[in-house]
Amino acid sequence: MVVRGAVLRDRVREAVRGPGWQREDLLLQLKTVAAAVIAWSLASWLLSPRVTTFAPFTTLLAIQGTVHRSVQQSWRYLVAVTLGVLLAAAFGTTAGRHAWTLAVLLLVALALSRAQPLGAQRLQVPVTALFAFSAGNGEWNYGVELTAAVLIGTGCGLAAVLVLAPAVHHRDADRSVAYLAERVGDLAAGVARSLREGGPGQAETRAWWDEADALQASARQVRATVELGEENVRLNPRQLMNGGGLLRLPEHHGRVTALERAAHQLRSIVRGLDYAAGREDHPALAGDFLIPFAGLLEDIGRAAHRLGEGVSGPPDAGGKREAGGAPRAEHGPGGSGKADADGDPVADGRRRAAELAENSRQADLRVPGEWPLYGALLTDARRALDDLARAPGPPWS
Repeated sequence: MVVRGAVLRDRVREAVRGPGWQREDLLLQLKTVAAAVIAWSLASWLLSPRVTTFAPFTTLLAIQGTVHRSVQQSWRYLVAVTLGVLLAAAFGTTAGRHAWTLAVLLLVALALSRAQPLGAQRLQVPVTALFAFSAGNGEWNYGVELTAAVLIGTGCGLAAVLVLAPAVHHRDADRSVAYLAERVGDLAAGVARSLREGGPGQAETRAWWDEADALQASARQVRATVELGEENVRLNPRQLMNGGGLLRLPEHHGRVTALERAAHQLRSIVRGLDYAAGREDHPALAGDFLIPFAGLLEDIGRAAHRLGEGVSGPPDAGGKREAGGAPRAEHGPGGSGKADADGDPVADGRRRAAELAENSRQADLRVPGEWPLYGALLTDARRALDDLARAPGPPWS
């Protein structure tokens, strides 16, 4: 209980401090309570007590996290309730209230509930039909009052959602995409740093493997956040007051796809490095290929970080940040020269990959067990660069 109380206080503090999901969640709860109280008051004043509860109950169902979802769920619930009321009144006033009548009523209601447009509210058809048939004796007057209570609840809920519409922003989506880009860049930079230091060992490659797997799940979560941001825009009246900054949201899908594919290629690279780490001649082979290959991974990391910076805004003054505090690459293609930290990482990586392939051929890495492995690593790295190059964002070459 103490921990939950502390979490609650932290959320309230964040909600008061500034915009964010904590504030949006708090405002959603407050306007839900206010709308439900108003709906109950109106229903108590206009309708009989036997249907009063349906008004605030409908309000709770109507108010969702976004305007689009609120409108969608409200009309679905309203249609489902209306169908249930009509069925109950039709059977109750013609065939009477009998066990066999109830059985036929429920069969028909369950059949109508199969209608796909009703979505998650489709079960309200048999539920409402059963309630109106049992509690309301299948009377038309009761059905009319029940429908009126639902209309009051829906109206109060939608009014609260439209008047106090959630803020139109893509801050959460921006942050999620930037965070995913940072993690992909960190993974590439970490692998490169280990290669330059003479590693990695198999234990380290297994940890990277787990991180690459986790990135796949993170990409799905980030995409869900982006989709929620897009849904928040639909039917939102506050969109009219936004200066069109929402145009960046559709581009996020391309960024997430590129980062997800790059993470997949890094996973394949880590698998190859895990195999190489178990070879007896690993130290000698590392000097021929893996240490120069680290520069290519650094380019991939820079490209991922640059993509994240393009989402979250320009870098800090001097903007030569490398995630995890890692320094910028100081080695050019093939392990010599100097890469431009402010240049195009994709173009740098492609030049480095071409030179590394040429140097590997000259070093005769085609012997059994060498070129098949290192050729696969080089191919995966090139694919990662290509995936990042196709993402909307910085002006890649």
